[in-house]
Amino acid sequence: MSEQLLDTPARHSFSMSGLVDRMWQSVREGAFQVAWSPVAKLAEAGVISVLQNITEGHLRVITPSTTYSFPVAPNDSTEGLEAEIRVLSDVFWIRLATMNDLGFAEAYMFGEVDCDDLVSTFMIFLRNRERLQGLDSRLSYLSTLPQKLTSMRFLNTLGNARSNISAHYDISNKMFAGFLSEDMTYSCAIFKDLDGDIERPLLTNIPSHMLKAKNGLLTPAPTPTNEPVTGETDALHEAQLRKLDHIMRRARLAPGQRVLEIGSGWGALAVRIATRLPGTRVDTITLSVHQQALARARVAAAGADVAARVTVHLLDYRAMPPAWKGAFDRVVSVEMVEAVGREYLEEYWRVIDWALKTDVGVGVVQGITIPEARFERYVGEIDFIQKWVIFPGGFLPTLSLLIQTLTAGSKGRLVVDSVSNIGPHYARTLREWRRRFLENFTDVIEPALREEYPDVMVGEKGRREIEVFKRNCYCEVGFTTRSLGDHIITFTREGNESFNCSVFE
Repeated sequence: MSEQLLDTPARHSFSMSGLVDRMWQSVREGAFQVAWSPVAKLAEAGVISVLQNITEGHLRVITPSTTYSFPVAPNDSTEGLEAEIRVLSDVFWIRLATMNDLGFAEAYMFGEVDCDDLVSTFMIFLRNRERLQGLDSRLSYLSTLPQKLTSMRFLNTLGNARSNISAHYDISNKMFAGFLSEDMTYSCAIFKDLDGDIERPLLTNIPSHMLKAKNGLLTPAPTPTNEPVTGETDALHEAQLRKLDHIMRRARLAPGQRVLEIGSGWGALAVRIATRLPGTRVDTITLSVHQQALARARVAAAGADVAARVTVHLLDYRAMPPAWKGAFDRVVSVEMVEAVGREYLEEYWRVIDWALKTDVGVGVVQGITIPEARFERYVGEIDFIQKWVIFPGGFLPTLSLLIQTLTAGSKGRLVVDSVSNIGPHYARTLREWRRRFLENFTDVIEPALREEYPDVMVGEKGRREIEVFKRNCYCEVGFTTRSLGDHIITFTREGNESFNCSVFE
């Protein structure tokens, strides 16, 4: 995993494996940056020989001295799908030859290659996947093997889990407020129009009237019903509320129930549940001290009635109090399962089974997933998702692995009721986050980071990290091409006759 740049509240302790990892990264990057001309030319020749196998689509590769076109002899299958990439540094060829798709991703992020349409570029690679297997070399495997071995230090033990979460979520609440919508939901939204922002841009600025200071934290100014604001409508805010309501419908939440939320975020779902369902009590848990602080502020801002029924705990899901056994009518967990880790998936489901009522318990879990066909390679190497997207200790399961571990962890006491995939909506969600991030970078994001980390966000390294973050739009492509999914699993107890079946939601 990449070095933790920012000094968040819970930091990983020193380890020899971490030292070895940093040394390997330094040596490898140093070798890449030298880009010795004969090595770069050899890498270029090797990559071009593989790209000549492209038969579907039309790919142009432009270098300072040469323009390559694939396939060499265009045919009917090349029509309709075109892409062009521009090689800006010979380091690109070395990265691609030694690291395959991770190499391409890092080269793009570091500005060594550029293209106007990542989606079309990826579609060409996907359609020619079988013919481009020559890029999956032993060299690419060996180049990421040291990182794979040293990543074991991030295993999600009780001791490590808080540091893993802190490395991502405790960066800066003000920074997150700079690109999330006013509900502060940091997960996939559900839009009425999947690609409506491409023709009609969404609201990109966060209106000042939507934010106010409370105890030194940015928190949205509440509205009586938490409905979308009128006037200048924020389509992302509406889409996030639509997703939260969808989760509530799938769980068949009702007034008076007790709900456990695993993974609080900044309190959006907990506040939504308590606001819309009178008498409902919510216990929500997080390992992020920054999220807990802002979530508590937002709960308080929602009014005394909501504050009396929502409790935000700084707590690991494996350390819940004994009194919670069988105490909850519903369990909800939105995009937290990715932080569990492969080794603890069965334990995650065991705890959910333990917390749910034994007769009428119902749960909904939403999580980012990886396709079955890519799973073996994903777990065998360090790829772009593991290095740059998921926080330390993170792991993307397949849908089948989630269902298998649900059954095993609950010893068959939980049964799946429904499964849906909202992954394509994540592409638009990510486009909007990135647009807001860039739009608000100078006025909101950069000042927030400098305030939290005055000694880090300066100098060449700080500027490089920011530029890398700005170009990290790879996940959008993953969801657009269904190389990533986002599944919502609803489950209940066998014999729960009170849980009706609605196939039209």
